[in-house]
Amino acid sequence: MAAKKKPGADEELAQLKANPDARAIATALASAHSRVVAAAAELIKARQLSEYTAALQSAYARFLVDPVKRDPGCRAKLAILEALDFTESMSEDPFLSATSLQQLEAAWGPPVDTAAGCRGRAILALARIGHQDAVPLAGLLLADDLHLVRVAAADALGHSGVRAAAGVLLHKLETGDEEPEVVLACMSGALALVPELMLGRLAAQLADGSDEGKEVAALALGQSNRPDALRVLVDAAEATVMSSDRAVILRAMGLHRSDAALEALLKFIAGDNLADARAAVRALATRRFEAGVRQRVQHELRGRPELERELAESFAD
Repeated sequence: MAAKKKPGADEELAQLKANPDARAIATALASAHSRVVAAAAELIKARQLSEYTAALQSAYARFLVDPVKRDPGCRAKLAILEALDFTESMSEDPFLSATSLQQLEAAWGPPVDTAAGCRGRAILALARIGHQDAVPLAGLLLADDLHLVRVAAADALGHSGVRAAAGVLLHKLETGDEEPEVVLACMSGALALVPELMLGRLAAQLADGSDEGKEVAALALGQSNRPDALRVLVDAAEATVMSSDRAVILRAMGLHRSDAALEALLKFIAGDNLADARAAVRALATRRFEAGVRQRVQHELRGRPELERELAESFAD
Protein backbone atom coordinates (compact mmCIF):
# COMPACT_ATOMS: atom_id res chain seq x y z
CA MET A 1 0.00 0.00 0.00
CA ALA A 2 1.48 3.35 -1.06
CA ALA A 3 2.34 5.84 1.68
CA LYS A 4 0.02 8.81 1.92
CA LYS A 5 1.54 11.88 0.30
CA LYS A 6 2.29 14.67 2.74
CA PRO A 7 0.48 17.94 2.01
CA GLY A 8 2.52 20.69 0.39
CA ALA A 9 2.89 24.25 1.65
CA ASP A 10 0.04 25.59 -0.50
CA GLU A 11 -2.32 22.93 0.79
CA GLU A 12 -1.36 23.56 4.42
CA LEU A 13 -1.79 27.30 3.96
CA ALA A 14 -5.22 26.76 2.45
CA GLN A 15 -6.22 24.59 5.40
CA LEU A 16 -5.03 27.23 7.87
CA LYS A 17 -6.85 29.99 6.02
CA ALA A 18 -10.07 27.98 5.77
CA ASN A 19 -10.24 27.21 9.48
CA PRO A 20 -7.72 29.23 11.54
CA ASP A 21 -8.71 27.83 14.93
CA ALA A 22 -6.44 26.88 17.81
CA ARG A 23 -5.84 23.36 16.55
CA ALA A 24 -5.04 24.55 13.01
CA ILE A 25 -2.57 27.13 14.31
CA ALA A 26 -0.78 24.54 16.44
CA THR A 27 -0.63 22.16 13.47
CA ALA A 28 0.73 24.91 11.24
CA LEU A 29 3.46 25.79 13.75
CA ALA A 30 4.68 22.20 13.54
CA SER A 31 4.89 22.31 9.74
CA ALA A 32 8.15 21.73 7.91
CA HIS A 33 7.29 24.57 5.53
CA SER A 34 8.56 27.99 6.60
CA ARG A 35 5.74 29.81 4.79
CA VAL A 36 3.16 27.91 6.78
CA VAL A 37 4.87 28.54 10.10
CA ALA A 38 5.23 32.22 9.23
CA ALA A 39 1.51 32.45 8.47
CA ALA A 40 0.64 30.84 11.80
CA ALA A 41 2.98 33.18 13.67
CA GLU A 42 1.41 36.17 11.93
CA LEU A 43 -2.02 35.02 13.11
CA ILE A 44 -0.71 34.69 16.66
CA LYS A 45 0.72 38.20 16.49
CA ALA A 46 -2.45 39.71 15.04
CA ARG A 47 -4.71 38.02 17.61
CA GLN A 48 -2.32 38.52 20.54
CA LEU A 49 -2.40 34.81 21.45
CA SER A 50 0.04 34.33 24.31
CA GLU A 51 -0.58 30.59 24.78
CA TYR A 52 1.69 29.57 21.88
CA THR A 53 5.00 30.69 23.40
CA ALA A 54 6.44 27.18 23.76
CA ALA A 55 5.36 26.12 20.26
CA LEU A 56 6.83 29.29 18.76
CA GLN A 57 10.14 28.72 20.52
CA SER A 58 10.25 25.12 19.31
CA ALA A 59 9.58 26.21 15.74
CA TYR A 60 12.26 28.90 15.95
CA ALA A 61 14.87 26.38 17.12
CA ARG A 62 13.85 24.02 14.32
CA PHE A 63 14.55 26.62 11.64
CA LEU A 64 18.02 27.34 12.97
CA VAL A 65 19.06 23.98 11.48
CA ASP A 66 19.97 24.16 7.79
CA PRO A 67 18.32 27.60 7.74
CA VAL A 68 19.06 28.71 4.16
CA LYS A 69 17.30 25.65 2.78
CA ARG A 70 14.51 25.37 5.33
CA ASP A 71 13.78 29.07 5.95
CA PRO A 72 15.03 31.20 3.04
CA GLY A 73 14.85 34.91 3.75
CA CYS A 74 14.36 34.19 7.48
CA ARG A 75 10.63 34.54 6.89
CA ALA A 76 9.55 32.07 9.56
CA LYS A 77 12.15 33.10 12.13
CA LEU A 78 11.27 36.78 11.83
CA ALA A 79 7.53 36.09 12.07
CA ILE A 80 8.13 33.94 15.15
CA LEU A 81 10.23 36.60 16.88
CA GLU A 82 7.62 39.24 16.11
CA ALA A 83 4.86 37.01 17.47
CA LEU A 84 6.83 36.40 20.67
CA ASP A 85 7.55 40.11 21.07
CA PHE A 86 4.06 41.39 20.28
CA THR A 87 2.49 38.88 22.67
CA GLU A 88 4.94 40.19 25.28
CA SER A 89 6.73 36.94 25.87
CA MET A 90 9.33 37.18 28.62
CA SER A 91 11.30 34.22 27.26
CA GLU A 92 14.69 35.68 26.55
CA ASP A 93 16.51 32.78 24.87
CA PRO A 94 15.20 33.21 21.30
CA PHE A 95 15.86 36.94 21.42
CA LEU A 96 19.38 36.54 22.81
CA SER A 97 20.13 33.99 20.09
CA ALA A 98 18.74 36.22 17.36
CA THR A 99 20.87 39.27 18.22
CA SER A 100 23.85 37.51 16.66
CA LEU A 101 21.96 35.64 13.93
CA GLN A 102 23.30 35.91 10.39
CA GLN A 103 22.00 34.10 7.35
CA LEU A 104 24.03 34.59 4.19
CA GLU A 105 22.15 33.69 1.03
CA ALA A 106 23.21 33.65 -2.60
CA ALA A 107 22.46 36.76 -4.66
CA TRP A 108 23.83 38.61 -7.64
CA GLY A 109 27.27 39.61 -6.41
CA PRO A 110 28.23 38.94 -2.77
CA PRO A 111 25.95 36.86 -0.52
CA VAL A 112 23.17 38.80 1.23
CA ASP A 113 22.50 38.63 4.96
CA THR A 114 18.74 38.06 5.32
CA ALA A 115 18.69 38.01 9.14
CA ALA A 116 18.79 41.78 9.71
CA GLY A 117 15.11 41.89 10.65
CA CYS A 118 15.65 39.16 13.21
CA ARG A 119 18.52 41.03 14.88
CA GLY A 120 16.49 44.23 14.97
CA ARG A 121 13.39 42.61 16.43
CA ALA A 122 15.46 40.72 18.98
CA ILE A 123 17.19 43.79 20.42
CA LEU A 124 13.91 45.67 20.67
CA ALA A 125 12.38 42.72 22.51
CA LEU A 126 15.28 42.55 24.96
CA ALA A 127 14.82 46.26 25.69
CA ARG A 128 11.12 45.64 26.33
CA ILE A 129 11.93 42.80 28.70
CA GLY A 130 14.50 44.95 30.48
CA HIS A 131 17.16 42.30 30.01
CA GLN A 132 20.42 43.06 31.80
CA ASP A 133 22.40 42.76 28.57
CA ALA A 134 20.03 44.77 26.38
CA VAL A 135 22.16 47.93 26.51
CA PRO A 136 25.56 46.36 25.77
CA LEU A 137 24.08 44.20 23.00
CA ALA A 138 22.38 47.25 21.49
CA GLY A 139 25.73 49.03 21.63
CA LEU A 140 27.25 46.23 19.60
CA LEU A 141 24.43 46.29 17.06
CA LEU A 142 24.84 50.04 16.65
CA ALA A 143 27.89 49.06 14.57
CA ASP A 144 25.98 46.50 12.46
CA ASP A 145 26.67 46.51 8.71
CA LEU A 146 22.96 46.88 7.93
CA HIS A 147 21.42 50.25 8.75
CA LEU A 148 18.00 48.86 9.73
CA VAL A 149 19.68 46.95 12.55
CA ARG A 150 21.48 50.12 13.64
CA VAL A 151 18.13 51.94 13.72
CA ALA A 152 16.62 49.19 15.88
CA ALA A 153 19.63 49.26 18.19
CA ALA A 154 19.29 53.03 18.65
CA ASP A 155 15.56 52.65 19.30
CA ALA A 156 16.27 49.93 21.86
CA LEU A 157 18.77 52.15 23.67
CA GLY A 158 16.30 55.03 23.69
CA HIS A 159 13.54 52.84 25.10
CA SER A 160 15.78 51.15 27.65
CA GLY A 161 15.21 53.85 30.25
CA VAL A 162 18.89 53.56 31.20
CA ARG A 163 20.32 57.08 31.34
CA ALA A 164 23.87 55.85 30.79
CA ALA A 165 22.79 54.38 27.45
CA ALA A 166 22.66 57.95 26.14
CA GLY A 167 26.45 57.94 26.14
CA VAL A 168 26.47 55.26 23.44
CA LEU A 169 23.99 57.24 21.34
CA LEU A 170 25.91 60.48 21.76
CA HIS A 171 29.12 58.75 20.74
CA LYS A 172 27.41 57.47 17.61
CA LEU A 173 26.18 60.99 16.82
CA GLU A 174 29.72 62.31 17.17
CA THR A 175 31.28 59.65 14.97
CA GLY A 176 28.44 59.90 12.46
CA ASP A 177 26.50 57.55 10.23
CA GLU A 178 25.86 57.80 6.51
CA GLU A 179 22.18 56.89 6.98
CA PRO A 180 19.88 59.73 8.16
CA GLU A 181 17.50 57.15 9.68
CA VAL A 182 20.23 56.04 12.07
CA VAL A 183 21.09 59.62 13.01
CA LEU A 184 17.41 60.36 13.65
CA ALA A 185 17.02 57.27 15.83
CA CYS A 186 20.10 58.24 17.85
CA MET A 187 18.87 61.81 18.30
CA SER A 188 15.42 60.62 19.34
CA GLY A 189 16.82 58.06 21.76
CA ALA A 190 19.20 60.53 23.38
CA LEU A 191 16.42 63.12 23.62
CA ALA A 192 14.29 60.59 25.51
CA LEU A 193 17.11 59.71 27.91
CA VAL A 194 18.87 63.05 28.49
CA PRO A 195 16.49 65.79 27.31
CA GLU A 196 18.21 68.55 29.24
CA LEU A 197 21.40 67.86 27.28
CA MET A 198 19.88 67.10 23.88
CA LEU A 199 17.52 70.08 23.63
CA GLY A 200 20.45 72.48 23.52
CA ARG A 201 22.36 70.33 21.04
CA LEU A 202 19.37 70.04 18.73
CA ALA A 203 18.68 73.77 18.94
CA ALA A 204 22.27 74.41 17.90
CA GLN A 205 21.89 71.94 15.05
CA LEU A 206 18.83 73.82 13.82
CA ALA A 207 20.74 77.08 13.89
CA ASP A 208 24.11 76.08 12.44
CA GLY A 209 23.94 72.55 11.04
CA SER A 210 23.95 71.36 7.46
CA ASP A 211 20.65 71.26 5.58
CA GLU A 212 20.36 67.53 6.24
CA GLY A 213 21.41 67.97 9.86
CA LYS A 214 18.76 70.64 10.41
CA GLU A 215 16.07 68.44 8.93
CA VAL A 216 16.95 65.41 11.06
CA ALA A 217 17.17 67.52 14.23
CA ALA A 218 13.79 69.07 13.50
CA LEU A 219 12.23 65.63 12.95
CA ALA A 220 13.64 64.35 16.24
CA LEU A 221 12.13 67.30 18.09
CA GLY A 222 8.77 67.02 16.34
CA GLN A 223 8.40 63.28 16.82
CA SER A 224 9.20 63.55 20.52
CA ASN A 225 5.89 65.28 21.40
CA ARG A 226 7.71 67.01 24.24
CA PRO A 227 6.44 70.53 25.10
CA ASP A 228 10.01 71.79 25.54
CA ALA A 229 10.94 70.34 22.14
CA LEU A 230 8.07 72.28 20.53
CA ARG A 231 9.39 75.45 22.16
CA VAL A 232 12.75 74.84 20.48
CA LEU A 233 11.01 74.41 17.11
CA VAL A 234 8.91 77.57 17.53
CA ASP A 235 11.95 79.61 18.54
CA ALA A 236 13.91 78.25 15.59
CA ALA A 237 11.06 79.06 13.18
CA GLU A 238 10.88 82.62 14.46
CA ALA A 239 14.65 83.05 14.14
CA THR A 240 14.87 81.61 10.61
CA VAL A 241 15.09 84.18 7.81
CA MET A 242 14.31 82.11 4.70
CA SER A 243 10.86 80.62 4.22
CA SER A 244 12.42 77.60 2.49
CA ASP A 245 14.45 76.87 5.63
CA ARG A 246 11.48 77.50 7.87
CA ALA A 247 9.39 74.98 5.93
CA VAL A 248 11.56 72.17 7.33
CA ILE A 249 10.80 73.32 10.87
CA LEU A 250 7.08 73.72 10.19
CA ARG A 251 6.96 70.19 8.76
CA ALA A 252 8.44 68.88 12.01
CA MET A 253 5.90 70.86 14.01
CA GLY A 254 3.20 69.01 12.10
CA LEU A 255 4.49 65.78 13.62
CA HIS A 256 4.07 67.16 17.16
CA ARG A 257 0.63 65.85 18.11
CA SER A 258 -0.27 68.60 20.54
CA ASP A 259 -2.77 71.44 20.70
CA ALA A 260 0.11 73.88 21.12
CA ALA A 261 1.71 72.73 17.86
CA LEU A 262 -1.63 73.06 16.07
CA GLU A 263 -2.06 76.60 17.37
CA ALA A 264 1.46 77.55 16.32
CA LEU A 265 0.92 76.30 12.78
CA LEU A 266 -2.49 77.99 12.52
CA LYS A 267 -0.76 81.30 13.25
CA PHE A 268 1.53 80.76 10.26
CA ILE A 269 -1.50 79.93 8.10
CA ALA A 270 -3.25 83.11 9.18
CA GLY A 271 -0.14 85.23 8.58
CA ASP A 272 0.75 87.34 5.56
CA ASN A 273 3.66 85.16 4.35
CA LEU A 274 2.09 82.96 1.67
CA ALA A 275 5.05 80.56 1.51
CA ASP A 276 4.88 80.00 5.28
CA ALA A 277 1.11 79.55 5.13
CA ARG A 278 1.40 76.92 2.41
CA ALA A 279 4.13 75.09 4.33
CA ALA A 280 2.01 75.12 7.49
CA VAL A 281 -1.01 73.69 5.63
CA ARG A 282 1.18 70.90 4.24
CA ALA A 283 2.60 70.26 7.71
CA LEU A 284 -0.87 69.80 9.20
CA ALA A 285 -1.82 67.29 6.50
CA THR A 286 -0.36 64.58 8.77
CA ARG A 287 -3.17 65.42 11.23
CA ARG A 288 -5.98 65.68 8.67
CA PHE A 289 -7.92 62.79 10.18
CA GLU A 290 -8.00 64.34 13.65
CA ALA A 291 -11.39 65.75 14.59
CA GLY A 292 -11.69 69.46 13.86
CA VAL A 293 -8.26 70.03 12.32
CA ARG A 294 -9.49 70.55 8.77
CA GLN A 295 -12.20 72.92 9.94
CA ARG A 296 -9.73 75.00 11.93
CA VAL A 297 -7.35 75.23 8.99
CA GLN A 298 -10.26 76.20 6.73
CA HIS A 299 -11.22 78.98 9.16
CA GLU A 300 -7.74 80.52 8.97
CA LEU A 301 -7.51 80.55 5.17
CA ARG A 302 -9.53 83.79 4.94
CA GLY A 303 -10.80 82.92 1.48
CA ARG A 304 -7.36 82.92 -0.14
CA PRO A 305 -7.70 80.74 -3.27
CA GLU A 306 -4.00 79.71 -3.29
CA LEU A 307 -4.38 78.22 0.17
CA GLU A 308 -7.75 76.69 -0.62
CA ARG A 309 -6.05 74.73 -3.41
CA GLU A 310 -3.20 73.75 -1.09
CA LEU A 311 -5.68 72.51 1.50
CA ALA A 312 -7.62 70.46 -1.07
CA GLU A 313 -4.43 68.81 -2.38
CA SER A 314 -2.67 68.25 0.94
CA PHE A 315 -5.74 67.05 2.86
CA ALA A 316 -7.00 64.72 0.12
CA ASP A 317 -7.90 61.24 1.46
